[in-house]
Amino acid sequence: MLPSENTIAGKLAFVFMCLCALGLAFSISIAQTGLGLTFLIFLATLLSNRGRKTINLSGAANLRLLYAGLIAWVVWRIFHIAISPQALRELIEAREVWLMLIPVFVYLYASDRNRLATLATAFVLGTAISSAYGLWKMRAEIFDLWTRGRGLSTMHHLNYAGVSALASLIGLGLTWSYYYAGNRKRALMTFLLTFLSFTGLWLTKSKGAIAAFAAVLPVFVYVQLHSKAQRRIFLVLVVAAAAIVIPRLPQSVAEQYRFPDASVHLGSQAERRDLWQTGFAMIQEKILVGWGERGYNIAYPRFQVAGAQGVAEYDQKNLEASHMHNDFINTWVLYGAVGLAIQLFYYFFGGFVYLRERFKIRRMSDRPLAAAGATALLLMALMGITQCHFTSEIVQMSFWLAVGILFSVLESDRSGATV
Repeated sequence: MLPSENTIAGKLAFVFMCLCALGLAFSISIAQTGLGLTFLIFLATLLSNRGRKTINLSGAANLRLLYAGLIAWVVWRIFHIAISPQALRELIEAREVWLMLIPVFVYLYASDRNRLATLATAFVLGTAISSAYGLWKMRAEIFDLWTRGRGLSTMHHLNYAGVSALASLIGLGLTWSYYYAGNRKRALMTFLLTFLSFTGLWLTKSKGAIAAFAAVLPVFVYVQLHSKAQRRIFLVLVVAAAAIVIPRLPQSVAEQYRFPDASVHLGSQAERRDLWQTGFAMIQEKILVGWGERGYNIAYPRFQVAGAQGVAEYDQKNLEASHMHNDFINTWVLYGAVGLAIQLFYYFFGGFVYLRERFKIRRMSDRPLAAAGATALLLMALMGITQCHFTSEIVQMSFWLAVGILFSVLESDRSGATV
């Protein structure tokens, strides 16, 4: 157990982090209340000499490197505020940068394995409860592709898809972790909660999130296989299964993933295509720096695709444009190639550290949880191809929670502070 955990402040902060994790599937207000209270405890700790001595990141070199990238993002956002045509509104848009504190809070207050498992369980439990409510309300429409659910929450169904997908993946890692630890009852209970979380994902009918989740499941298993022979056999089986299943998908399912003719402008795929074309045109004019949040809304009408409809059409009433429905195009448009490089660092650095350390993890029960955290990076990236999950504070918080779980396992394992 780290010194920061073994204090009254550390215990309170852990409780509030659990409140944050539990509330992610219900309301941004609940989640941010938990995070805000944790932040206040962290600040109070920094203000006292005795408290500062407990905040020690000397054994977390990788976490410090991660935060070097996060600080670079903050600096870049400050630069955009300075050059924005509407600086105050740009500042308000930058409010989500404080969510990046979640990984360090997980490390400081939940590195103990019982605490880390409890925190992950709170995340999965909240999503399971919310999804179970949605399942009951939509029990007659489970397979109706036009009726979409969002659990027991008021968030957009695509945002709930991101939260429930990440919770389901963390739940699988936690289930496997309990199984390796010999706690079969908790493993079974966690699996049931994970299944309910996945049900919530299914009810959203988000094609991008469901396909991304299906794609990362084999990766989640593959990265944990130690033997090269096992990995090769598993890879052959996955490729063979894909070769058999994909050509046999019903035409109605396949159509959901195809772009219509260029003359069509209404519909999910057509609107995304028009948004992306607009985005690429805007990138060409400001490739390095980007437009910024407010500059984007001002300039969008000049680049809008002729005949654009739905989310691809500029909102003349509120003088706003939709985000790009693609995390990477959206970041490039708003913050240029520099901002995109920083965002890609989030994904690649965490993945690099995990692949380097995965077979050095001492506890077998830690390996699935670390694999789930690492695979969550890929899941977020794949979901980001068809939706801007980084523009949703609730999904971004879920992502940083998964990153926190990953780095907490890896860093505390290296330092020996796991119990």
